[in-house]
Amino acid sequence: MSEGSSAINASDPAIVVRDLDFAYNHKQLTVLDKVNLKINHLDSICLVGPNGGGKTTLLKLILGLLTPQQGELRVLGHPPADVRLRLGYVPQYAYYDPLFPVTVLDVVLMGRLGLQPLGWYRDADRRAAEKALAQMKMEHLAARRFADISGGQRQRVLIARALASDAEILLLDEPTANIDIQSEQSLFALLKELNRTRTIVVVTHDIGFASSFFQRVACVNRQVATHPVAELNGRMIQELYGGEVSMIRHDHNCAGQHCRPGENRGV
Repeated sequence: MSEGSSAINASDPAIVVRDLDFAYNHKQLTVLDKVNLKINHLDSICLVGPNGGGKTTLLKLILGLLTPQQGELRVLGHPPADVRLRLGYVPQYAYYDPLFPVTVLDVVLMGRLGLQPLGWYRDADRRAAEKALAQMKMEHLAARRFADISGGQRQRVLIARALASDAEILLLDEPTANIDIQSEQSLFALLKELNRTRTIVVVTHDIGFASSFFQRVACVNRQVATHPVAELNGRMIQELYGGEVSMIRHDHNCAGQHCRPGENRGV
């Protein structure tokens, strides 16, 4: 748990959203309308929906990067901006200068920024960064340049950066984008392990990813409806995305004509 954070009451929700409205361009473009959502401690939930439906906007509101026009949003019992150091965010893309000689360990240490009052890293910060790298099975790359590792490895490093902050809630935006199948499967296993001690919220387009790991799915398209993963079906997906939806598998256990229609699990 982060320094200075209050004790968690497991009976209270980790995130509560009540009647939330949000619009861009001075309320000219409504993105979220009367959204209600409750996420409990140690929950694992993914946000799915069409482009422009509001998934990433909702994630930014939870992070305190945006402010709703109407409604209430509480994270760990507080306004989001007050608990940012207790949240770990993993972006979809890592924006960096490939010529800048930052190492993998340097990137993970960035997760400790704000936790130390004097502005430089202490031995405890380095130990936390090294522990996070070990959790992600990336300690052998600590001295490598961040620009020189693969996309899947970079994703693990960004998760390690979030873990180094002792985050109580992990929020990941499209973590399976631009990584290979083996990296994706490894990510599933790591998320399952991390979910034993942390609440996990993930934005994804991959319904197959959702059904492989998460307890619940939040369908986001201006409004939010949550379902247990077992309830997700083709009708719900068509209503969410609109029109006809092509269904494909994402468990990678079949190919070509060997995939039976009844096995389809993704979009």
